[in-house]
Amino acid sequence: MPDEIRRYERIEIELPCRLFVLDEGGGMRFEAFTSTRNLGLGGIFVESSFLLRQGLELQAELSLPGKQLTVRAKVSHSVPLDHREWPSGMGLEFLGVDAHGRETLLRFFTPERYRAFYASLTDELPHLKRELPLTDISLILNLWEEWKTSGEATALPPPAALAPRRRGGGRARR
Repeated sequence: MPDEIRRYERIEIELPCRLFVLDEGGGMRFEAFTSTRNLGLGGIFVESSFLLRQGLELQAELSLPGKQLTVRAKVSHSVPLDHREWPSGMGLEFLGVDAHGRETLLRFFTPERYRAFYASLTDELPHLKRELPLTDISLILNLWEEWKTSGEATALPPPAALAPRRRGGGRARR
């Protein structure tokens, strides 16, 4: 929804998605098939003609090109069936993404500006198209964006403190 402030950027993408809830014994309590309307590193919005209660924890299995990714999620908000502007469905916040799943998301999440950067990079240095695929660029740029917003980027010492030192404690001359 446009008025809300999101922690993560979203991309519009339609992916097949299976939602399911397991009972305590591991059996299937609920299962439904739908598709995503958008995807962010922190969650998805799925279009649906059914709405689950806010706060419900479930599993969301995304069908990404060449692989399935299952993540633990919770219903964060819903858009009712009769909403005039938005399709009905639910926002799902990712709760538990393991390291492999996180890397998969970071490689797959490719906003248009990353594609434009990649096109510019490989136009200038064509050999990188073989050595550095777009998925690797997405991974690096997503990690860079996270690092910049984490506060670590501003916690670096001033540039003079990073200059190489000569033996004996003096500064190296350039």
